[in-house]
This record gives sequence, structure tokens and C-alpha cells, in this order.
Amino acid sequence: MAQQALWIPLLPLMAFVIQVFFGKKLPRQGDFVSVLAIFGSFLLAAPIFFRLVTTGDVSDSLSYTWMSLPVGFKGSGTGHPPVNFEIVIGVLVNNLTAIMLFMVTLCSFLIHLFSTGYMHGEPRYHLFFAYISLFSAAMLGLVISDNLLTFFICWELMGLCSYLLIGFYYDRPSAINASLKAFMTTRVGDVLFFLGITGLFYVFKTSNFTQVYQLVHNEALHELMIIGFPALTFIAFMVMLGTVGKSAQFPLHVWLPDAMEGPTPVSALIHAATMVAAGVFLLIRMYPVLEAGHMLPVVGYVGAITAFLAAMLAIVQNDIKKVLAYSTISQLGYMVMGVGVGAFAAAFLHLVTHACFKACLFLCSGSVIHAVHTQDMREMGGLRSKMPITFLAMFVSTLAISGVPFFSGFVSKDRILAGALGYGMEHSQHMLIPILGFAAAGITAFYMFRLIYMTFFGHARDEHKHHHAHEQPAPMVIPLIILASLSLAIWFAGPTGIESVDQILPVHWYDDAMESVQKSMGIVEEHSEVHHTAHSLAMVFSLVIAGLGIGLSTLMYLKAVFNPATWQKMFMPLYTVLVNLYYFDYLYMKILIQKGLLNFNSMLAAFDDRVVDRIFVDGWGRATLVVRSVVGKFDDIVVDRLMVDGTGYGTATAGWLVRRFQTGQAQQYLALMLIALGLFTLKFVL
Repeated sequence: MAQQALWIPLLPLMAFVIQVFFGKKLPRQGDFVSVLAIFGSFLLAAPIFFRLVTTGDVSDSLSYTWMSLPVGFKGSGTGHPPVNFEIVIGVLVNNLTAIMLFMVTLCSFLIHLFSTGYMHGEPRYHLFFAYISLFSAAMLGLVISDNLLTFFICWELMGLCSYLLIGFYYDRPSAINASLKAFMTTRVGDVLFFLGITGLFYVFKTSNFTQVYQLVHNEALHELMIIGFPALTFIAFMVMLGTVGKSAQFPLHVWLPDAMEGPTPVSALIHAATMVAAGVFLLIRMYPVLEAGHMLPVVGYVGAITAFLAAMLAIVQNDIKKVLAYSTISQLGYMVMGVGVGAFAAAFLHLVTHACFKACLFLCSGSVIHAVHTQDMREMGGLRSKMPITFLAMFVSTLAISGVPFFSGFVSKDRILAGALGYGMEHSQHMLIPILGFAAAGITAFYMFRLIYMTFFGHARDEHKHHHAHEQPAPMVIPLIILASLSLAIWFAGPTGIESVDQILPVHWYDDAMESVQKSMGIVEEHSEVHHTAHSLAMVFSLVIAGLGIGLSTLMYLKAVFNPATWQKMFMPLYTVLVNLYYFDYLYMKILIQKGLLNFNSMLAAFDDRVVDRIFVDGWGRATLVVRSVVGKFDDIVVDRLMVDGTGYGTATAGWLVRRFQTGQAQQYLALMLIALGLFTLKFVL
């Protein structure tokens, strides 16, 4: 299975290479290459998943020594072999991997298929499919990684692909700005995540997930420190911040709504099957480390706050894709909250169910945008009769995300809310977490039905756009039908999704799979009486709150009993804050960047110009000129004139003096000998 799994990311990776070099010259600019490659990945992933469903457990691994460097010897002259630094990478196939591979390949294939119709005729059509192939390959590579090093490499590849795809319409300044914003914001989390990986290597001497699970309970490791903090707490915090950046959690959530500047299939890919799902998947993979580092309560609060704040923002959006964007942030908050309160299995289930219904919602919105050529819901209305299949698929997905029984979102959200309520009941000081979770659930139902009513019900607000609206061709409609069908509860927990009702025809494959995963990670899930009580209460509360949200939205946007403008005036201060997105963009752009980082940059530039350039660089040049002048004078006066020329003059003078005595007269030589003899005698006498 591990060798089979290795081919799953390799197929779209090969499609990327073909598209980049030959795509433009191929028929249909090679879109079929990318579609067939990801379909091949799906065919390879499906047997692994179905083996999990039938047997309840899959497990296989494959490892390679990527790098082996000698770093020293155990003892000089002892004959011991050299100590090597080795980096071992490989493939890990377990229950998490099997589910993720099936979900990612299926959603990616359907998005690829949808793109053949949606993107047809676009400039750089072949590059679009090259980028989404690489995007899919990176996500699949991340899923099968058995260690954090290759996990991080694929993680960064997705960051690059998101930059390329969000800015695909490079002639639009808004798209370029959005791609830069996404790239730079996620870099913050990525750098901190890399620090966490470095700390992990320092503590565990490995980044292999299985080995980390085995070592994390070693009491000796709990005593290690990193920069004054407990090592495991430091690692867990940095891992969490990696998720905060990649999965758009508070306060690094600002990039995801702007990512809507990319083509709609890109939005579906980023918001459903890849990118943002990677951050939550990281938390799930590293759950034992988060637990050992006592970081779970922080994770829970981050998720709950994100879920609530993003849901509030979705209420005031009129751009159909922006509503879904803030909805994605809110649902990601649910997943993170689920991890934080210990509802490990529920968080992962919501990751899977959300991928299906959110991909469907985005593709449905793309179908609507493709038909009416606008993203503003205020220019839509009455499209139910014009686009019945799109409406039905979007309505089913809306029921799922709103937490209505019989649909998948109810199954996963109910379990997360039950876990949050149980956590709050056991730890009363953390009761804010379930309160925010339930509030976000009601708000979600409200704004999603607002989207449905404004888009498909009522009268056409723009007759020209409404007149030309029509259902999309088969390549765009088939993915909607498949994804909508996967939004039913029966695939995950039974016909209704309510355990007490579905005992007649239960579906246990997911619960069995997660039980095995928890054992392999050493996770002990609570089954106390409090949690059983919380589960029953959470189901009632979630149904009531979702019903209230749907009812209020119906009265306001379908029946027109309440006027939204009146409510807007009543809550104008809150509305102003929401429209301005809690002023986060102002805080980051105007204060943090322009007044903070840019001023700091100007200070560094001035230091570079006045100190580094003028003193160290230019000053070094001037000092060099002075030294050169001194050395030149020394060379001219001492070396040339005294030593070189002086030696010549001295030799000539000595020669001239010697020549004075070399006259050839015997009398002169005899006189000199007598003088010398006299001096010699005088020396002995004295």
C-alpha cells in the first residue's frame, strides 16, 4: 500500500511537468492530462480507502535514507564507526491517510473536471491546470508524509501554488495584491512552524510521526527547555501557529477572503480539499505533542473565537464568494476548536464532511457566477427556475453546513459541539468555548440561508442577467451532483446522523477507523457520564439554535416580515465594525506595516546608508585610499629611494672609493701596507 500511495502524488506531479513544458502545444492545451492524472490518483486511493471501510484498519510504511552525513567519531583510536547524521523520509499509510487520500483525490478530480468548463477559453489555460496539478500533488504528498520534514516541503509548495493561483488574473491589481497578502501572511505562520520543527529535532532527534508518538510520553523530555520555555510547550505552540497561518485562524485570518480574487475552482480547491485543510490535518497529526505540551486549551480558544468572529463577518457580505470565504474560516475554527477540546475524531470528521459540502458550495457559486456574470447577490434572485440542478446541489450543501439532520454537517458539528459542551461542563472556567461554538452554529444557519434566498428565491433584481442565466453543461454539473450526494449523513453515521435513531442501520466504519488511530497515537478519549449528558444536550441545543437561525433568515429574506435595513440601523455601530472587518486590515496595513514595519524599514535603510554605506563601505574606501597613500610614500621614499636606489648609490660610492686605491703604483701599495702594519702594532702595544 505504501508503494501504491507513493504514486498518488507522483501522477499529478508528472502532469504538472507535462503541462509546463508541452501543455500549450497539446490538444485542448493539455487539460485532459491533469484531469486524467488526478483521476488516476483517485483510482489508486480508492482501494486503500475501501480496504479501510471493510477491515476497519490499514497500516503500512515505506522509508528511505535521504541524507547521511558523518559528523564525528565515538572515540579516537577506539575503532568505533563514525557517527552519522541521517535524514530518513518515507510514506505512512494509516487510517487518517486512507481517508484523506480518498477525500482529496475525489474533490480535486471533481474540481479539475469542473474547471474544464469554467476556465475554457481563458488565457494561460494550460498553466492553470499545471498549477492545480502541482497544488494537488503537494497536498497529497503532505498527506502521505511520515515525517515533518517532507510534510513541511509540501506545505511550502502549497503556499507557492496558492500565490500563483490567487494571482492567476495577473492583469488585475486586486488579484496581485491578494496573492501577495496570502503569501506574506502565511509566511508568518510558516516561519514559526519551521521553528517548531527545529525544536522537535532538538528534543526527539527525529521528525518521524510514529517515533514522536512513542517518545512523547518520556518524562525526561518534559524537563528539557528551549529559550526558557518547556520544550514540548514551545514545540506545540509553534505547531499551532503554523496552523493559525495556513488555516486562516484568528488573528492571521485576513488573507483567506482576499483569496477569492482567484478563479472560483481555485477557491474551491483552497477552501475545501487542500491548503486550509492542511493546517487542521497538522494539528491532528501532532495531537499527542499538543496534549503533552498543554496547548489544547489555547487551541480550543483560538478555534472558538475564529468560528464566532468569522461567522459574524459572513452576515454582512454581499459577494457570494466572500460569504463562503468567511464561512470557511468559521468552519475551520470549528475543526480547531474540536481538536482543542479533545474531540479529536469529530474534528477530523468535520474536516472530511466540510471538504465535500464546501467544495460543492464553491462550485455552485462558480456555476451561478458563470451564468449571471456577477458575484453580488444583490444583483441575483429568482435563479431557482433557471438553474434547478445548481440550486438543488447548493441547497443540499447549505443544509449540511447548517447542521440539519440527515446531512453530513450535522454529524460532525454535533460531535464537535458535544465535545465542547462536555469540556465546558468539566472545566467551568472554559465555558466560553462552547458558548461561542453554539453561537457560531446559529449564525452559520442564518447567513447560509440568507445566501440561498438572495440568490435563488424572490424576483430577479437584474432582468438582463436573469434572462441570460442558464444551467451549465455536464462537466460543470456532474461534480455538483456527486458532491451534493456526499453531503448526506448516511455515508458517515447513518440515515439521519442521530445515533439513537440510527441504531437500526448504523454505519460504524468511521468510528472504528478513528478508534484504531487513537490507539496508535496513545490518545485516551473521555467517556464519562458528563460527556454522555453533554452529547444529548448539544444535539438539542444545536437543533434549536440552527432552527432559530434558519427561521430568522426566512422571516427576513424570504417572507420579508423583518426589514434587514431596519436591523442594520438598529445595530449600526456593530454593522460598521463588521463591514470594516473588525479593522484588522487597517491595523495590519496602516499601523503595523506602514507605521511600524515601514518606519522600521526606513530606519534600517537610513542606518544602511549612513552607517554601513558611508562609514563601513565608503569609509573603508577612504581608509584604503589613505593607507594606499601612506604605503605609496613608504614605497617611494623607503623602499625605492633608500633601499633600492640607496643600495645602488652605496655600491657605486664604495666602488668609487675602492677605485681610488687601485692606482697600480707599487709605492702606494707599500705605503698602505706599512700604515696597516703600524696600526696593527699600535693596537698590541696599547
